[in-house]
Amino acid sequence: MKKKIIITNILFVLFIVLENASLFYFFKAEILTQGKNAWCLFLSSILFGVTLLYKFYGASIINEVKKASIATRISYVVLPLSFIGGLYWLFTLYLDLFTRLGIDPSYSDIIPTIQVLSRRLLAGEYPYNVISMCGYTQQVTYLSMHWLPYSIAEFYKFDPRWVSSSIWALASILLFVRSLKSPNIYIRCLVPVFLVAGNSLIYYNTSGILGLTIEIMIAGYYMMMVSGLNQKNGIIQGLFISLCLLSRYSLVLWLPLYAYVLFISGHRKQLYYSVATVLTIATVTYIIPFLSKDWSILYRGYKTYDSGAIFEWTRMQDRGINKDKPLMLFSGTGYAYFFYTRLESMDVLSRIKIMQKVHLFCSIGITVAMGIWYWYKRTKIDYRIFLMASFKIYLSVFLFLIHVPYEYLMITGNFVTLAIFAEQARYKLRLNNEEEPLANEVLITQ
Repeated sequence: MKKKIIITNILFVLFIVLENASLFYFFKAEILTQGKNAWCLFLSSILFGVTLLYKFYGASIINEVKKASIATRISYVVLPLSFIGGLYWLFTLYLDLFTRLGIDPSYSDIIPTIQVLSRRLLAGEYPYNVISMCGYTQQVTYLSMHWLPYSIAEFYKFDPRWVSSSIWALASILLFVRSLKSPNIYIRCLVPVFLVAGNSLIYYNTSGILGLTIEIMIAGYYMMMVSGLNQKNGIIQGLFISLCLLSRYSLVLWLPLYAYVLFISGHRKQLYYSVATVLTIATVTYIIPFLSKDWSILYRGYKTYDSGAIFEWTRMQDRGINKDKPLMLFSGTGYAYFFYTRLESMDVLSRIKIMQKVHLFCSIGITVAMGIWYWYKRTKIDYRIFLMASFKIYLSVFLFLIHVPYEYLMITGNFVTLAIFAEQARYKLRLNNEEEPLANEVLITQ
């Protein structure tokens, strides 16, 4: 068992490195081509989830209370100070970036659109009326938690990008504090290093993600959700799931598997509290104030995805190794390039529609397959470990087959990996030479 733990921990680190290298280095340095890089990113991501299942499958998770060693006590002081220093350093980078890179709709309409929604809300207007910007008119597709937090920035007149970075920082602090309960001192040290390094890689390689999008906030939501999956409080789980569900659609096809696992594993009260919390938050923050006033905004917003996809599938690069190919399909991520090049006899919209169907089929298929696996193996693995692993595997498939694989979307997958790495380290496995367990207990439950 000890050998298995060591091997899987090494694999975790390897897949984290490969996932980040594929996103930030291999393709940009022309070490890997579009196809090879996309597959490297996908495989390193999905294999992280598989490795998590392998590490905990058939193993006993124990509850152990023992006196902290001197090294552990020192780490409780040194690590927090180092992590605070790392966050401070990141915020100095943000300050420099936000000063240099203004908010301009001609570069990206994401933040300007959010600002319009926030201003309308504060002025007592209906936020979801169509928006005219840079010579075109669009129906807003953003759900409530995608833009509501930025109303704070609009009200107090500060840069809205500080909202994104602050939410990510809060999620990172949550993970870091929880990781201090890990029995493995090496992983306790790696968690803050990975969190700070993962963010700095974005700054030094694709700073536009921090300056032009709000994706770091979405990553923060998903990091919180991963921590929530390891807590038995259904209200907390429902809160974090609501943040994710009301910001991006990414996890919606996985949620039935989440409910199914809690139900058959006997944690039904937890499930009911979670569902009630999600419904309450969705009703209060989206359905009553916005959707009930115009039920068509969901459909009209959904239809804009087709026009947006057509734009990206026809927006060609004017230089580089992928000259005269769509920029967002040939940026090193996703499988959309394959459908673009292999179905050239079809018009663009037809190719997009086929890929959307494949995406839907595979996303549902992987959740069904994992649900069947869990039914037969549920006595062999803790339900919380399975929830984390299944979500990572599902998200890997979802992002790999998305019809416009924006680079900024992929950073959420990276930070989900880091969140799972931090959370799984809180569980202690019983070694072969230890006394047989009386029950399948856990080291940390909250």
